[in-house]
Amino acid sequence: MAAQLHIADDWRDALAAAGLDLFEALMLCESDRCFSMHGRGQTYRIELPGGEAVFVKRNYSTSLKDVCTDLWSLRAPIAPCVSEARALKRMAELDIVAPRLIAWGQRPRLAWPGAAVVVMTELTGQPLDQFLHTDSDEDARRAALTAAGEVTAKIYRAKLSWPDLRPKHIILRDGPAGVLDLARMRPARGLARWPLAKQVRRFCARLKDLGCTRGDIETFLDALQLAPTKLQRELLARSG
Repeated sequence: MAAQLHIADDWRDALAAAGLDLFEALMLCESDRCFSMHGRGQTYRIELPGGEAVFVKRNYSTSLKDVCTDLWSLRAPIAPCVSEARALKRMAELDIVAPRLIAWGQRPRLAWPGAAVVVMTELTGQPLDQFLHTDSDEDARRAALTAAGEVTAKIYRAKLSWPDLRPKHIILRDGPAGVLDLARMRPARGLARWPLAKQVRRFCARLKDLGCTRGDIETFLDALQLAPTKLQRELLARSG
């Protein structure tokens, strides 16, 4: 089947100037800034002729695990880059800070997700995990963890599942925190209708691994507001 490519109107000229306004060109482009390299695809940071920096993420195939997860949740399987494009659109609708979607495309198949690509703007700021490694004062840590809790709450209030909720994917900046790496974000449906408990447990465990105290984790949970009392008690007990 013929490849499809959708480009935001205000980015069409910039991509064309770099020769990246065709699906095949995006699937083949490279740079010396590769942020992810694996058998199913890559992620590159590319500077366009006008000086803008964009990220090109592509996948050649979709894992059996991702396909089964979609089917288990009563969803038609889609390629990770298509899922990320949809998630970026949803973040914009919810006024959640995230990279801006510039372009996305896919080569459809009949029964299995095909190759796909997504192009997005760069989101500047400091990942939460890096911040927690610094010798920040108590007020700064509290503000950072509050921002993380607030953006996580907006995602869950929208009934979205985000299996990749991790400190490194929360980006601290002036104003509200931003989010990255949304390829596995989906509407929470069927048997995965309320994924908060599992995902927040894992997030709090990672906070503890990063040296967060019980008070730090309590700050995050207070900002999140959505965790049931029983879950909060369990997480605070685990944090020591």
